[in-house]
Amino acid sequence: MDSQQSSYEKLIAIETIPPLPATAANLLAMAADEDVEIESLAGLIDTDPPLSACMLSVANSAFYSPRRPILTVRDAIIGVLGLNMVRNMALGLALAGGFSSARCPRFDLTAYWVTALGTADLASGLVRASSTPGLPSPEVAYQAGLLHNLGELLLVHLWPAEMDKALAAAAEQADMSLIEHQREIVGMDQWAAGSFLAKHWQLPREVSACMEGFAECDDLAEPTDVCALVRVARRWLDSVAVGNVDNLRVSGVDDAYCEYRSSVFVDRYDDLIQLARSMRTPQSAH
Repeated sequence: MDSQQSSYEKLIAIETIPPLPATAANLLAMAADEDVEIESLAGLIDTDPPLSACMLSVANSAFYSPRRPILTVRDAIIGVLGLNMVRNMALGLALAGGFSSARCPRFDLTAYWVTALGTADLASGLVRASSTPGLPSPEVAYQAGLLHNLGELLLVHLWPAEMDKALAAAAEQADMSLIEHQREIVGMDQWAAGSFLAKHWQLPREVSACMEGFAECDDLAEPTDVCALVRVARRWLDSVAVGNVDNLRVSGVDDAYCEYRSSVFVDRYDDLIQLARSMRTPQSAH
């Protein structure tokens, strides 16, 4: 607790924490409105040309394979992604828009978005297939998965030189994780940074809880909350990224579904990378 408190104090002392982007603030308000209309959401995104262009790129990507070209955000909502996914994805892009990774050359923004998008996709699918009572909705799981690693962007934005050193050390020293190097070199890890940011920006409670509990969440625990489920998805995705294609196994989810989901995800992994590359400049979305 003392270590976490000192991390918060270090962040509070920094005056360069980006303010919540205006578009993100409006999207957060819409996220809390279960009756939000398609026209209202599309209209808000259309007021932000970089964000609108990115959403159209997403909708037209091979990962989502639309039957026809998608020319408007409204069409993206109706014809491909659905209202909840567009709302969550636009929020993720808008939040990331407050950060710059330009001064941290070893930080891989494509890998960041592969992790965010892949974790979100897996976590929401696992919720739909799970027989475990008390899990969050697929939309909540998607949002938490998409935003769970936002603290990494904050560290890269505030301490690019230190994060560059941490990334280099993690690549050279297999006996220590990136999280451990972040704590040693930066003075805190991305989970503490993300938890602070979620509270600072007043992000949804499930997102904040996921960031705060991620480091302590037991890999083997039955996924009865959003944090455990997102971590299961993230760990499996990390293994795919290094070439391990063993089937995903999740307590409470049918093995046949996990085998099918694993196979489909691996087959689409290259498309996910291409999608992530189209989101390499989120700082343009304000």
